[in-house]
This record gives sequence, structure tokens and C-alpha cells, in this order.
Amino acid sequence: MATCCSCQNVSCVKQDLEKDISAHVKWENYLVSLGNRPLQQSADLKLMIRTGVPMEYRSRVWKACIDWRSSNLRLCCGDQHYNALLEQVEIIQSSPVVTPLSRQIEVDLLRTLPDNKHYESCTSAGIPKLRRILLAYSVHNPDVGYCQGLNRVAAIALLFLSEEDAFWSLVSIVESLMPRGYYAQSLIAAHADQRVLKDIVADKLPRLTAHLEQHRVDLSLFTFNWFMTIFVDNIPVETFLRIWDTFLYEGSKVLFRYAVAFLKYREEDLLSKTSDLQLHEYLRSIGDTMTDVNRIAQIAFNELNPFPMRTIHSRRQSHLLKIQVGFQ
Repeated sequence: MATCCSCQNVSCVKQDLEKDISAHVKWENYLVSLGNRPLQQSADLKLMIRTGVPMEYRSRVWKACIDWRSSNLRLCCGDQHYNALLEQVEIIQSSPVVTPLSRQIEVDLLRTLPDNKHYESCTSAGIPKLRRILLAYSVHNPDVGYCQGLNRVAAIALLFLSEEDAFWSLVSIVESLMPRGYYAQSLIAAHADQRVLKDIVADKLPRLTAHLEQHRVDLSLFTFNWFMTIFVDNIPVETFLRIWDTFLYEGSKVLFRYAVAFLKYREEDLLSKTSDLQLHEYLRSIGDTMTDVNRIAQIAFNELNPFPMRTIHSRRQSHLLKIQVGFQ
């Protein structure tokens, strides 16, 4: 029996490797055919991105996605917008008065990605760039200013993009890809999305929903940070980068797909837990187990259909209204 299982594992690894090689060849042929021309949105590109963007092409693909999202705003703001913001950042940094916002950014810098060489210490190359981006964004959008979670979002973008493009990626995520109010002080849209997720989980995974309700487990305690950080929080690197690939291209609907896919992927394990303590302990570390990114993507994009955006939009509006009424 052990030999059979071993053979099956080797076969699975071989199949995954063949898929990766095939996907890499498709990307190479696609980009060679483009030459220096910009990427164009298409059904074929969408499918290729869902299978994963090879690391060496990720910068180009992410930049294209950000350019599509931010082009109109960049046109309105002008080519020198980021440089103009940096001039204001210099004034802020030279002031003897440290604002609460600046202080919070400074505290969060070394907490961002402490295990990544670009952000592990005060002298790491990414820290001053990340500081400038976050301060610049607080000037660009004073209604949001700075919200914990934005540091990780900007830091991931900065790993693959220039400083200015990473800034525009932050703009695109906060002001285009995510619903309005997601990173506002009240986090109202973020809380609404957790209610939407609960609805979708009830639709797609009714057994798991009943099990969690029986043990009075609040799923949002574990999924809230997935959405706020675009799955950077305690998720294997290869997995969250695949999520980012599709998120930048398709938008926030992808976050629901992957959140439900994570739960479906480990549904049997969750159902085997017989107490609220066991469930809490398992859910606290469930992200660490999301290593089979190809299988998880298959669940997210094939096994959860239909997954209409109009339903998500409708539920968002409904829950947002209920939360707003509750605040009054």
C-alpha cells in the first residue's frame, strides 16, 4: 500500500511539473509574440494568469494590470504626481512634530515582512521605499491616510515593481480593485465583505457552515486579514502570489473564490474537529497548509462555479446598508 501511495505521489508531482513547464512555454511564446507591445486584456490572457505567472514575467504582467487600472487617474494627476507627493513627504519628515499617522507607519515598517531580506531591518533596501510610498499615499488620499494592512500590500507590490509603480498599485488596490471604504477608519466595507463571505460559504459549503454554527465559530476572526492583506498574512508565498496574479487582473471577486477554496480544500479536516477550541486552533494556522496551489486554484475557478459578480455586488450593498444603519 505504501508503495502505491508513493507511486501516486510521484505521478502527481510529475503531472504538476509537466503543467508548469507547459504553462511556462505558453507564457514565453505569448510574450515573444508581443515583442515590445503592451499586454492586452483578453480571455486567453485571463486563463493564462489563472494558471500562474512565471516569476520572471510577473513584473511585466503586474505592471500591465496596474496601468490598466490607474491610467485615467494618472492622466488626471500628471506625470509628476508621485514626485510632487515626495516633496510633501520630505516636508513631513523634516518637521520636528511627528504625527500619529507617521508614527504608526514607522512602527509597522519592520512588522511588514520581517522574514524578507528587503524589509528585515532598518537598513534593508525596501524600508525607505516603503516608508515613502505609505507617506505619499497618506498625502494623496487623506481620507484614508494610513491603515494597517496597507504596509503589506505596498511591500508585496514593491518586490516586483518600481517604487512609483508600487505606489500606483496601492492607489489602484485601495481606490479601484477594492470597494470604497475598505481601508477607511471604520473598515465598513471590509466588515461587509466578511458578511458576504459568510453567505457564500453557506451556499457553497452548507455542511461546514452548520458545523461552524454548531460550535459558535466566527469565521471572520480568521478570514478578515486574508482580505485586508490580499492573502499575504500567513499564506505560503507561491500561493499568495498566484492569488495576487488573478486579483490584479480580475478584481476583488477573486478573494471570495480563494477564501471559499481554502475552506473547501480543508473541509473534511474542519468537519473532523469536535470542539470550538480545536476549530479555533486549526483555523488559526489553516493558511500555512495551503501549499498545493494548483489544486486550490482548480477548486477556486472550476469547482465553485457559478460565482456571479452581480450576486457579490448585491450582497455587498445589502450588508453595507445594514452596517450603516447599525452605526446610526
